[in-house]
Amino acid sequence: MKFTKSIDIWALTPNQIASLQPGQWVFAGNRADKGRYFGVKPSGSVVVAWYGNTRKGARRSYYRALRDYAVGR
Repeated sequence: MKFTKSIDIWALTPNQIASLQPGQWVFAGNRADKGRYFGVKPSGSVVVAWYGNTRKGARRSYYRALRDYAVGR
């Protein structure tokens, strides 16, 4: 699947959300609330790393931890 411009995750159905590619930029209603999509847990929880939730030097570990969480590691 090809990456697209940021997508409003609130406007998608659960099937559309599950088909997103990990790493895809998403936003929640307001384009200023951007994050990176990492997957859907078996429980149905959508995992997104919201931009600005971490220090600049800790982004990689934050993204890695959320990706591991999304895939159940």
